This record gives sequence, structure tokens and C-alpha cells, in this order.
Amino acid sequence: MGEAQSAGESRIAVVLLNLGGPDRPKSVRPFLFNLFNDKSIIRVPQPFRYLLARIISRRRAVEAEKIYAELGGGSPILPNTEAQAAALTEKLGDLGKV
Repeated sequence: MGEAQSAGESRIAVVLLNLGGPDRPKSVRPFLFNLFNDKSIIRVPQPFRYLLARIISRRRAVEAEKIYAELGGGSPILPNTEAQAAALTEKLGDLGKV
């Protein structure tokens, strides 16, 4: 943890989350399958969720691959999240230790 915090000193915590995304065209279909096979996304019992995830990911993959190709071949979410983290680190660094 490092140095002890004084009584009146406040702390700031920032957590960045994302669902991830495919990093290249071959990753699109597995990404979609994993997304739609998540019980928080499709709330039906297995094996129905598995079957639905396979059907949906197969049908959506071709169109999604085209969209990701327009974005440079993969999802921009990781580079965008990393850029946000760097910007927050720089801004919050002015307030104290980061």
C-alpha cells in the first residue's frame, strides 16, 4: 500500500471495464459466441443457450466482420480503454500519487 494516508486526505479510485472485443477478423465469431453464451446476456438454461449462441454467432459473424474491417480489422475498445487510462493517470496525477 505504501505510505500511510493522513486523516483528512481523500483518495480517488477509478476502475475501467469493458466487454472486450475481437482483435482480428478470425476472432469475431468466437467473440460473438462467448458473448451470447453468457447467462447474463441470454437468460435461458443450457443447452438452449449454447444452441442459440451458435446460431446467433454464425448469422451475425459475416456482418460483424465487415463492420470490424471498417474499424481497422478489430475492435477499438482495448486501445480506447488504454488511452482513457493514460489520460486519467495524467489528469489524476496532478492531484497526488497514482
